[in-house]
Formats: sequence, structure tokens, C-alpha cells
Amino acid sequence: MSHEQRLALVNATVVHPRRLGAGECLLLRDGTVEYAGPARRPPAGYRSVDLDGDYVLPGLIDVHVHGALGRTFNEPDPDAWRTVVDAHAAAGTTGLLATLATDRPPALRAALRAGRRLPAGSGLLGTHLEGPYLNPRFGGAHPPDALRTPAQLPWPWLLAEADFVRMVTLAPELPGSAALIGALTDRGVVVSAGHSGATGRELTAARTAGLRHVAHLWSGQSTLAKDGPWRVTGLLETVLASEGLTAELIADGRHLPAELVRIAHRCLGPDRLCLVSDASAGTGLAPGSGFAMGAVRGVVADGVALGHDGASFCGSTSHLADVLRFTVQQAHVPLVEAVRMAATTPARVLGLADRTGALVPGLAADVVVLDRDLRVRRVARAGRWLRDRAPEPHRPEEVPSHG
Repeated sequence: MSHEQRLALVNATVVHPRRLGAGECLLLRDGTVEYAGPARRPPAGYRSVDLDGDYVLPGLIDVHVHGALGRTFNEPDPDAWRTVVDAHAAAGTTGLLATLATDRPPALRAALRAGRRLPAGSGLLGTHLEGPYLNPRFGGAHPPDALRTPAQLPWPWLLAEADFVRMVTLAPELPGSAALIGALTDRGVVVSAGHSGATGRELTAARTAGLRHVAHLWSGQSTLAKDGPWRVTGLLETVLASEGLTAELIADGRHLPAELVRIAHRCLGPDRLCLVSDASAGTGLAPGSGFAMGAVRGVVADGVALGHDGASFCGSTSHLADVLRFTVQQAHVPLVEAVRMAATTPARVLGLADRTGALVPGLAADVVVLDRDLRVRRVARAGRWLRDRAPEPHRPEEVPSHG
């Protein structure tokens, strides 16, 4: 048996689900966590690595990530999928949902066929379709002419992919959404409300149909409105006041200021919030670089991705570890809780808490080592260190277009 399959990380600050453990030890064996706790002598056959007090946390899990290095999951090319997965893994995201932006169903299905060719153990946990069933009024960078209601565009094509699709983001107020929500829920797909103008009443009806998650708070969703003298809650207020709904935060320092991150944390807490990157294909590209994600077009500018008209965001240019760092250092969320938001809670939302998301014996040996400034030093997936160097990005003029 290779020593790489038996690792002892010693003198570590272990991030447990509810506490920090200074000067502790983490034993990884055959792809799983064997022990996490107070220091002890590693058994024979373990390769010992002294971390000098660095933080050790579970591999991060991103349920909303579109691309990196000029490539995107909308491409019908397994090499593109591998490039994106590997780039995010090198930055600490050992598990992700490949998120596909709005496109025509035949193009989406071609991309999903490419993704199915990735091998087990690659870090791909399934896929997330964001569109085409979104509200054009709240579509952001999603082109209005590519959006449809479930009543306009029949959805047998989507149900046929339900074994590979773990999450679908849609606008629950659109005609035909209730039937689609019910059909997806029956097949075990997590249905998320996003790019939506739903009122509180409409969101409540969608929950009855099976919806239980909400995409990127404050981004592409309705807020408080007035009907004459009456105040009518939008999707945002309904979520923040809810019991049971889980939700996402793009805490990249661009989409949301720290104050809004703190509000969401106080309202929902770390066991109902998922930190997400919403990373675009522009992640890792130079400012001014253009990119495509399905029918969506964007450009890298000012530390974020913008639609070409500059009027809306088009995803982020951050990895989930960057989002975690902002959440701790700028929004002042305790590290233990922020790690739950970036690993443990996403795993539970996806129904994978018995496999991954925490440094608990028996779960996957997916590990991120952070220095005292919360920057990634090393990453292990299934107990093996990943290569230190991420794939090279495409140059802007080589960015493919798959509209």
C-alpha cells in the first residue's frame, strides 16, 4: 500500500464541525478520515506531515460554479469539464456541482453528455442547471430571448437527465413551474428558486410543491414592494424570515458587501447557508478578457465578471476559498461556522452528509490546509495530495463560444 494512502497531519489546527482543535492530529487512511482529535503518535505505516499550526478543514463543496480559466461546463467537451474541476480543486474545492447557464436544451444535453465522461473520484458531485426556466425581469446576464417558462418549453428532456442533475434553479412564479417542481422533487433533484420575481405567497406555494433551496441571496430576486399602502414581501424577505429553507451567498466582496453577509448569517445561521463562488469562465483570466457560458456572454472587470453591457454581474472571478476568507475576515463570521457554510451544509443540501463535508471518521479524506491568513497551502482529495499547479488558462482570443 502506498504511503500516500496513509497520511498523518500533525501539529494542526483542526476545524471540527463545532470547534477548533489546536495542536491536533488528523489521520487519513484509504481515502477516508480515520481519526481527528487530540495529538497522538501516528501508527506505523503513516507518512507524517507537520503543519506547524496551519488550519485543516474539510474539502470545500461548491453547489454553484460555472467555470474557470476560460472554460465552462456549458461546453460539450470533457476536457473543458476537467479543466474547470481541476482548477477549482487546486484552489480548495474538492467537490462541486457543475453549473450550466441558460442555453437551448439540445446544447445543454450535449454538455451533460460530456460531463458524464468524467471518471468517478474527479470531484464532480453532479450538475446544477441554472435556466432556462428563469424570469426575464430578474434574469441578470441570462439573455431574455433564451429564457422560457415551463409551460412554453416542455421539460421531458430535463427529467431524462435527472440521474445526473442534482439541482435545478428556476423561477417558481412562472406558468407550469409547480408541476415541474413536483416532478423534479419526486426524482430526488433539489429545486432552487432563483432569478425570480416570486412574492412570498408564490414562494410558499412552491415549497408545498417541493422547492427547498434558494439561489444567491440579493442577486436576481424580488424584494419588498408596495401594493397601495400595503407592503408585500418578496422572495428575499420570505427566505430570511423562513424556517427550513436553505440558501446561497456569493460572498466575494463584489456581489455582496460584508453587512449583507452578516444579515444573512444572523437570519439563517450556518446550518442553512451555503457559501458559493458562482465562479464564471472568467475566473483566472486577466482583466478585459471576454468569455462565453452557453448563451451568456461576459467580461472580466474590477475583480468580478460583468455582462457585456456592464449593467449586471455575470458570475464571479473567485474560488470558494476566496469567498470563505472574505466571510471570515470581512464579515466576521467565526471560522468554524464559515467552514460549515462552505462544506458541511452544502453536503447536507445535496444529501451527501454521510459521505463528505466534515472531518469526521468514516467520511471522505478531502482536506484543505490554510495558512494563518486563510490562504490555501495544500489540498488532498481522497487522502492524496493534488498537484500544486493548476491548468493553464486559455488566452482571451482562444475562449470558445458555444451559444
